[in-house]
Parts: sequence; C-alpha cells; structure tokens
Amino acid sequence: MKKQVSFIHCADVHLDAPFSALGKENLSGERRKDLKKTFERITGLVMEKDADFLVIAGDLYEHEYVARSTVIWLNGQFKRLDPKPVIIVPGNHDPCVKNSWYRNYRWSENVHILTTENPEYLDENLGVYFYGIGFDSFHQACLPVQKPPRVLPEMINICIFHGTLDLEFAQSPYNPADSDYLAGLGFDYYAVGHFHTRNEEHSKKGIINPGSPEPFGFDEQGEHGVYYVNLAKDGELKREYTFIKTQQRSYHEIDFSVDGAANYGELLEKIEKTLDLHDKERDIFRVNLTGCINPDLHIDIKSLAQHFEDSCFSIQFNDYTRPSYDLEVLAGEKNLAGVFVRKMKERMESAEGEEKQLLEKALYLGLEALFEGTVDISD
Repeated sequence: MKKQVSFIHCADVHLDAPFSALGKENLSGERRKDLKKTFERITGLVMEKDADFLVIAGDLYEHEYVARSTVIWLNGQFKRLDPKPVIIVPGNHDPCVKNSWYRNYRWSENVHILTTENPEYLDENLGVYFYGIGFDSFHQACLPVQKPPRVLPEMINICIFHGTLDLEFAQSPYNPADSDYLAGLGFDYYAVGHFHTRNEEHSKKGIINPGSPEPFGFDEQGEHGVYYVNLAKDGELKREYTFIKTQQRSYHEIDFSVDGAANYGELLEKIEKTLDLHDKERDIFRVNLTGCINPDLHIDIKSLAQHFEDSCFSIQFNDYTRPSYDLEVLAGEKNLAGVFVRKMKERMESAEGEEKQLLEKALYLGLEALFEGTVDISD
C-alpha cells in the first residue's frame, strides 16, 4: 500500500459549451476545439508527471449540448490513461440524471463516477479512499443526502466536492457548504470545483479549487489551469500543490482612452499598439473606449471591429466616449444650448450616483442633438 500519491486535480472543463457570446459560429466552434485541446493537455500532464490518477471535480461536459462524438472522444482520453484511475464527481452542468452519459455509456474500466447512490471508491493498491459530493439534479439547495464518509486513518483520504463554498447566499441552488464544515469531515485533501477562478485561500486545510482550465468570459481573465498535487502520509501528512497553466486563450477587457487622438488614423494606430501587447491572433478582446473625443471625429464601433477582425481572434468595442465640449463656455452663451447646459448642470449638482451619471449622459446626448441634428441612443 502506497503512503504517497500524486495526481492532477481539474474541474469545470465544460466540454461542448456553446460559447454563444462570441456571436460567430466559427469562433464558437474554435473555442469548443480549444476545450478538447486543453483536456488533452490535462491527460498529457497525468502521463508526463507519471501521476497516480486524475481527479475531475464536476462539470466535465455540458449535459444539454455535449455530442455523442465528444463522449466517445472523451472516453478515448480516459483509455489513454488506463490503468491509472480517473475519479469523477458530476456537477450542476453534468449532473447524474436519468439520461446522463454517466449512467448510459460504457466508460473505460479505469473510470469511477462517484454519485449520490455510490459516493465512495476505495483503491487498495494506491491506498486511497475517495468520497464524492456532487449533483444528481441541475439544482440542489442543500447537500445531497447520501452515505456518510468513512475516513480511514491508514489510507490517504480525498473528498471531491462540487458546489458553492463559503458564500453567504440565503438560498444557493448549488450545494452550499462552508470550508469549516468540509475541513471537519477529516479528509486529507479536498478537490473542489464549481467556481471558475482558482482559490488557494484554504490550502492549509487541504481545500483547493483549481478553477476552470480554460476561461469562458471576460469575468474570467487571468491564468487558468490545474493542480499537480502530492500527498504523503507517514506519521504526519504532507501536502504539496503546484499550479500548471493549461489555457489555450485568454480574455482581455481593456479600457482605452481616446484623449488626444486627433483623427481616425491616429486612433487606429494607438489601439493597434495596445493590442500588440497581447497575443492578438489567439486571444479575445473587449475594448471599452473612454474619454473625451473631438465632436468631428465620429466613432463607428462596428467599423472598428471589422478593421481589427483579421488580426485578432475575436474583438468587440464599446463606445463610452463623450464629445469634448467646453461646458463652461457653452453655459455662458445666451442661446438654447446655453440654457440647456445651465439647467442640466443645476440638476446634476443636486444628484448623486446613478442619477448623476444618467443626467450627465443626457446632457451630452442633448448637446449632440442640438449641434448634429441627430443622436445615437443605441447604447
């Protein structure tokens, strides 16, 4: 019986996710291919590190979208690891419901799926006891009622948990629990999944969430990957964690000030220099244009996106600029624009927060209508 094991801990792969926010189907298809490349990287790490097993803490695939061909491909990845065990806990995106692939597909013999009915797996050769807390429905407002864990002192004990950890939701439909509760169960390591941002906050308790190995949106910027974990138990427990980056692409949200851009060509050049700081051909960008712009310089965000779409994998623009009107000068004029500016400034002085922001936007839209004869209120 081994007293030391190493493994790869991943979660939230979401194979066959739709990526509908990207808009173009060809880009969505490329991102789905990325997920497979990332998972191939994960199984490759198990072989490269000669790890003892692979742990998947939920949301391996998208139940509503996953194709049979993807399931067959996935099982091929598992067979590639045989005889190394693959331990899976279903998540809220791939719950073990009646028509789940977990129930209705013949998986490779080295695959062990821990369900509410059968939450345990004991590997005597490795000396590891696995216990899973996952999903058998798409929503679970409390932890599932299942056989309680039996922590074995002579074994290395690993709990695989998919759910909401340490968030004070009055009612969370996604297995709410707190870290103290998990730590109190007495496991040597807690392989957590659900949130896509990695979290080592409770690593001293043995609780790790690797986040998703691939980002899925602009709220998931930064590095994404998996953990290579070493556990040794010989009198005392020793834990070692190494984060390994696996993502194919990154998301970048950039606030770009147009201040000082004299013309359209200069604006394009400045944006180009900003994008050159990143991997344009691979990454996904959202550029928020801010600042004051010459009223004579019209910005068409669709044209901007088209200009850069050949050099960037995906890019979109938001126009938060405002014309560089001199409000003090306008307020002193004895005409309709002057009256309008004075009245709006009076109202803005007594306003706060969101109301003040709306009044400021109305001020600039009103001036645009007065000077241009038309106004774009699409945003």
